[in-house]
Amino acid sequence: MAAFAAAVSLVAVLAGCGGGGDDEAKADLSGGLTGQPIKIAAIGGLSGGVSSNPEYATGARAAVAAINKSGGIDGRPLELKLCDNHQNATDSANCYREILADKDIVAIAGGSDNYHDATKAQIEAAQMPIIGQYPVSGFDLTNSLAFNVNGAVVVGFHGLAQDVVKSGAKRIGLVTLDIPTADVIRKTVNDVFSKAGVEVVNNVQLAPSTADLSAPAQQATQNSPDAVVWLTFAAQTSVAVKALRATGYEGTVAFAGSAFDQDQLKTMGADGPATIGLVLPPAWDTSTPYGKQFNEDMKAYEPDGKVDELSLNSWLGVKIFAQVASSVQTVDRASILAGIKKLSKVETGGLTAPVDFTAKSTLPYAAIYNPAYTTAHVKDGKITWDGKLREFGTGKELTPSP
Repeated sequence: MAAFAAAVSLVAVLAGCGGGGDDEAKADLSGGLTGQPIKIAAIGGLSGGVSSNPEYATGARAAVAAINKSGGIDGRPLELKLCDNHQNATDSANCYREILADKDIVAIAGGSDNYHDATKAQIEAAQMPIIGQYPVSGFDLTNSLAFNVNGAVVVGFHGLAQDVVKSGAKRIGLVTLDIPTADVIRKTVNDVFSKAGVEVVNNVQLAPSTADLSAPAQQATQNSPDAVVWLTFAAQTSVAVKALRATGYEGTVAFAGSAFDQDQLKTMGADGPATIGLVLPPAWDTSTPYGKQFNEDMKAYEPDGKVDELSLNSWLGVKIFAQVASSVQTVDRASILAGIKKLSKVETGGLTAPVDFTAKSTLPYAAIYNPAYTTAHVKDGKITWDGKLREFGTGKELTPSP
C-alpha cells in the first residue's frame, strides 16, 4: 500500500494535480443571504507545477453559488475558502495550518490536495472531515476522515485497461513515467493485460521533464501495436497524441481524461481513435439529474470555467457537504463528521453507483466507496459515451444512484 500510495500521489499531477493564498476573498457567492455563514474550505494546485487545475476552484464555487441562490443551508449562506497549494508540499502545509486553525471551517469539500500523507497527523488531530475531493494519496484511499465518491487512479486506470482489452487489442504500446513511483501504475495495467493474454510489446518509460515527445512516440508505435496506452502528465498527453499520429500510427490511443474538456478530447481524437478513461460520467453529459444541474450551475456562475471531471467532482463534493449539513442540528466539525458517517444514501444524482458511507468499502481501499469507472470514445473527431458505469475488477454494469 505504501508504494501504491506514492504512485497515486504522483498521478494527482497526471490527472491534474503556502502561504497558499485565498482567492475567494473578493468573490461574493452569498446569493444575498445575510445569516451566519457556514464555512468550508477547498485546497488544490490551482496554479504552478506541471499541470495546474483551477477547475477545482470553479467547480466548488459554482456549487456554493447555486446552493446559496437556492436558500443556502436552512437559510444560512455557505462560505468557501479556497487555498492554492501551488502543487508543492510547503504551501499545502501552510494551507492546512491556516484552515485547521479556523474553528469556523467545518469541513473540506471538493478540491484535491496531493500532500495529505504529510499532513495526516494535523488533520486527524483536528478531526476535519474531507468530503468528495479527488483522491490522490494514501490518506485519501484509507483514512476514516476521507469520504470519497470516486476511485480516481486506483479504479480509473484499471478500468481503462479493461476497456482496451474489451476492444480486442492483443498487442499494446505502454508509456509511463520513468520514476520509481510509476512502478505500481505499470503493475496495475499490466495485471489486466496479462490476465487477458494481451502482450505489452513496447514498454516506454518517459522522463518527467521530457518536452519533445517524438522519440517516445516512435518507440511506443514500433511494429504497429493495436493500441497505445499513454499514462503520463496531462500536460504531456495532448502533445503526445499529436506526436503519435505524426509517426503515421492509426490505432487507438488510450489515456486518462479527467483534466480535459469535451472540445479538447474531440481534437485529440480527430486523427485517429481514442479511448478516454473516466471515473464519473463525462462532465458535459446532461442525461443525469446532477450532470444537468452541474452544467447549468457552471454556465450560470462560472461561464469561463473548464467543464471536466475535476470541476465536476469538486462541485459534487460541495453538494454532498450540503446534504450532510442540512441533516444536522448544530453545524460544526464534530456534527458534520458524525452526520456523514451515518449517511447511507449519498445523493449523487446519477453520477455514481450508490454510495453508502455507513458500509465497509467493497474495494481494497477503505475510503473508496464507489467502485465505478467508465470510458468515452473518440472517432473522426466525434465523442461518444454509452451511458454505462462499470465495476472495478469485473467490468459488470452498475445501476447509477438516484
